[in-house]
Amino acid sequence: MKKIILLITILPFAIISAQSSFNFNIDYASFKYDSSSNYLEFYYSFPSSQLKVERKGDNFQVEGIFHLELKNDSTGEYIVNKGWKIPSVVKDTAASARTSNLVGVIGFIVPKGKYTLSSEGSDFNNPGLKRSYKFPIIENPFGTKNMTVSGVQLAANIKQGDADKSSIFYKNTLEVIPRPSGIFGENLPVLFYYGEIYNLDKVPDLSSIKFVSSVYDGKGNLVYSHLKSSLSPSPASVEVGVINVSKYISGKYYLILSLSDSLKNESIISRKEFFVYNPTVKDTAASNVPSNTANVLSSQFAILSAEECDDIFAKSQYIASKNEKEQFRKIHTVEGKREFLYKFWNEKANEQEKDKRYVYTDYMNRVRVATDKYRNIARKGWQSDMGRVYIMYGEPSEIERHPNEGGKRPYEIWKYNDIEGGVQFIFGDLTGFRNYVLLSSTKRGEIQDDNWQQEISRVN
Repeated sequence: MKKIILLITILPFAIISAQSSFNFNIDYASFKYDSSSNYLEFYYSFPSSQLKVERKGDNFQVEGIFHLELKNDSTGEYIVNKGWKIPSVVKDTAASARTSNLVGVIGFIVPKGKYTLSSEGSDFNNPGLKRSYKFPIIENPFGTKNMTVSGVQLAANIKQGDADKSSIFYKNTLEVIPRPSGIFGENLPVLFYYGEIYNLDKVPDLSSIKFVSSVYDGKGNLVYSHLKSSLSPSPASVEVGVINVSKYISGKYYLILSLSDSLKNESIISRKEFFVYNPTVKDTAASNVPSNTANVLSSQFAILSAEECDDIFAKSQYIASKNEKEQFRKIHTVEGKREFLYKFWNEKANEQEKDKRYVYTDYMNRVRVATDKYRNIARKGWQSDMGRVYIMYGEPSEIERHPNEGGKRPYEIWKYNDIEGGVQFIFGDLTGFRNYVLLSSTKRGEIQDDNWQQEISRVN
């Protein structure tokens, strides 16, 4: 089984606030722009009832200040570093009468990279009233070849037939009113969402493609699922949906958009966290939930089946200890397997903090490459010797290929200059069917055979 999961995740906000009671909120979602950049939309909202009212001519109005910084972590350069004044006329100066929020959207073209976003919302007429956010953003372009899913935008409403084309929220024939707070329930019982699917025109057989929107609660229970199996072969299409959350208990939830290919056993998911506040809805199935459950559910392992967990751990075996393999073998529930994978990969990342080879997404990307590149008649690519070495150690610094030397079978020498001061792996095709096996290596812990040249001798 082959499973590829690409995640587009809103990371938890790290709030730095001078007055956290000021209910300024910000959210974002990424969409396809070109092969090297994404279009990044930011959604913001100011609490009209908290802003100070001032007379402006014949009217009364409130004014919010929205400041946004987006800095490239590698270069230190700012993609955005700007502030905007957000005015709004109010009909009543009483705070209780001003129930609506000042909501807006602004977008930028952002190249591939890792960024730090810093944002602050404040009251122009009362500068001491403000709230700040700071969190990381990782942008990976959606590409033009493989099917994929955009980021997820949560919305308070999506207008279709009566959409206002002059609205700042108008896109793709829809008027999408954002909900930056991500809070639904008692005052807003219906959640709208907006997403986009890309590159379905590159899929040869759409009958194997399915699009599923689902919601999981904080305990890992599936509370909503909608399947769409009839998809159009277009380079870009819009997917919108409506979910009634009026009966959901208060708490954290996860909206997941999943695009899967049953022939290739591949899935691409895009996930968004949201919150429900329904104080009158009681939890009739309350139970003790492990403290680690929330972390697992916010990870890429949240929606895996038991078979998919088994497949991922099989591909992770190269960096697993004997004890870890034994522990996983004894787990028989899907929840237990998900939690094990979360802990396993979290520990690997912490142990090798500076080594990207032990970051889950990078590791599984190497599994994908190895599966495609090093398969042979005897084994799957990730199970071959070349595949294993590529998965464990990454791309070689240098490869010497010897496909046709007199009296010798084909062989290759892979060199890694940044491991143990420089090591090499020697592979030989002893059968003539491109099944290159590892003959010898100078890497500690790997097979070493000073007589490897005899193995590739045709006379031998």
